[in-house]
Amino acid sequence: MVSIHIGGIPACGGVLVHARWVLTAAHCYPNLIQGPIRVMVGLHWQPRRNARVQVFTVAKFVPHPSYNRTTLANDIMLLKLDKKVVWNKETSLLPLSKRNPTPGTLCSVAGWGRFREGSKYSHVLRELDVKVMDIRMCNNSQYWHGEVTSTMMCIEGIKKGSAPCQGDSGGPVVCGKKAEVAGVISFTGKSCVDVFKPPVAMAVFKYKTWIKKYLRWGRDL
Repeated sequence: MVSIHIGGIPACGGVLVHARWVLTAAHCYPNLIQGPIRVMVGLHWQPRRNARVQVFTVAKFVPHPSYNRTTLANDIMLLKLDKKVVWNKETSLLPLSKRNPTPGTLCSVAGWGRFREGSKYSHVLRELDVKVMDIRMCNNSQYWHGEVTSTMMCIEGIKKGSAPCQGDSGGPVVCGKKAEVAGVISFTGKSCVDVFKPPVAMAVFKYKTWIKKYLRWGRDL
């Protein structure tokens, strides 16, 4: 889990997919160009960094070529760090999901986002248990009404009234016993805990070929 800061303020989350590459949400990009950007690896408590926290600048932004900022289709992006991460107890690579998780699959999300709509951002990295929703239910007329595409996935909190919120965008959805990265948090409804507007993530499996090809082609750019 990484924290992406703009001018010292946490803006988005992300996840390491290589010693120099972070996977996050493409919609973070307009915010990221508005001030000094730092990527922090190994961070847990925002106000104070210990000696193991590593701080990077971004050498390259790579939004998905088909990203649509209006519909948030293909809301996924790679960030190339200015140098390699040093692996330690606070840093690790999680594997990318080998398939789309089935409805009911237990997952977790983490971030420094708001506790609820209008609240302050969290100082401490918090983790939340969620499960994958049936995309047909998530997309019906009572819910997202056709806005969720085949490259997206919907999640819901295990505990009633719990959900990712503003500031958690770009963070990973980690699923299954093998702790695979299955999603990248993209958007929620106006109210973070609106049961009819559950959180939506990009389904990483659908982008795995793009991610891996780009890392092989672009790692030395």
